[in-house]
Amino acid sequence: MNMKATLMNRLDAEERELLQQIQTYEACTMAVLNMTSDQIKPLHKFVVEDIVSNLHRMTMELQTELLHLRLEKTLSYHSIVK
Repeated sequence: MNMKATLMNRLDAEERELLQQIQTYEACTMAVLNMTSDQIKPLHKFVVEDIVSNLHRMTMELQTELLHLRLEKTLSYHSIVK
């Protein structure tokens, strides 16, 4: 396999991994929100906000990483085509 194909395969694998991580954080965020609304005994509002905010922050960090990866893929693809 040539180096260009290897690079694209690696970038594709990284993209799939990031997408799975993002989906996991989003599922956890929804689980916390659903669990909070289903609680009989009230939870501490600020703690729940902190948990959801941290999950959201991690999601955004991964989204930014995904954006950079997709940019790298695009630039790599264009350099391969030329």
